[in-house]
Amino acid sequence: MHNDFSVKYAVTEDKQELEQTPPPKDTIKQVRVKSIEEYLSAIDHAFSILCDPGTENKCTLWFRGQAQEGFDLLPTITRKKKDLQLNPLYETAFLSKFKSLAIPYVERLPAFPLPGGVTSYWSWLFMLRHYELPARILDWSSDALTALFFATDPTDPSLKKGIDASVWVLNPVTLNEAFSFHSYLKPGYIPNVEEESFNLYFGPDSNILNSTKPAAAIGPNNTTRIVAQKGTFTVFPRVKDLVGLNKQPDSSDYLYKINIAWEDFEKIQNQLEHFGITRLSLYPDITSIAAEVFNQVINEGIRTN
Repeated sequence: MHNDFSVKYAVTEDKQELEQTPPPKDTIKQVRVKSIEEYLSAIDHAFSILCDPGTENKCTLWFRGQAQEGFDLLPTITRKKKDLQLNPLYETAFLSKFKSLAIPYVERLPAFPLPGGVTSYWSWLFMLRHYELPARILDWSSDALTALFFATDPTDPSLKKGIDASVWVLNPVTLNEAFSFHSYLKPGYIPNVEEESFNLYFGPDSNILNSTKPAAAIGPNNTTRIVAQKGTFTVFPRVKDLVGLNKQPDSSDYLYKINIAWEDFEKIQNQLEHFGITRLSLYPDITSIAAEVFNQVINEGIRTN
């Protein structure tokens, strides 16, 4: 499945070439890019690294943009907030309080089913995450350019001069080979979060807690943002001490990392705009529309007499 080399780009005055150097065994392959052209070439290389030979056209990869290349692949519920170190066991408190306070406003939110049981639990948890409360869900996208937008988003306060951003590439099928969700399906199946077998590992009453590894899953498309961003997800187990996906001992089997040169953030954002990848296209709501209208008036150079 893996070619035994890592790749980095060397840009000369008249051409771009790939330099190949042998990496230490079992390290995650990485590449640093300075433009969308280089980024797309790196995506092609990720397919050759993470997919079995001859299956590249059938292989599915997911993408996640992060503002700093040193950030681990961990969900927001592992972060420190106001001197409080969070962990997945805080989920109960966040979810309970959110449901109590949000119920009067549900009718104003995107429609989704709210029956009792597991479906209700996941609908609430994904809605909680949508409104930026901590959760054990890590967002990915099936669209590579969407991930690049988030990696270089100038409104992200974590984006820093002098620090590269990154786009992580994941083979979700290979990741899920660690789980047996159904005896009659080959390992690697990507389940819906509502499936009973998935909830044995990751549900609110999960009782299989011998692993810190997350699984790739299909979540409820209950917001326009998830649909626009072609959202996909990895869900971490409800255990106190989680390990980043990139720190798992077999992470090189399913992860590839593309570092985005910090000095080229603005150029890449301009290129993305040319491709129609904008805040409005990824956040289709009235706030984004207002910002887009303002930008169009400024960029079109409209003048009054």
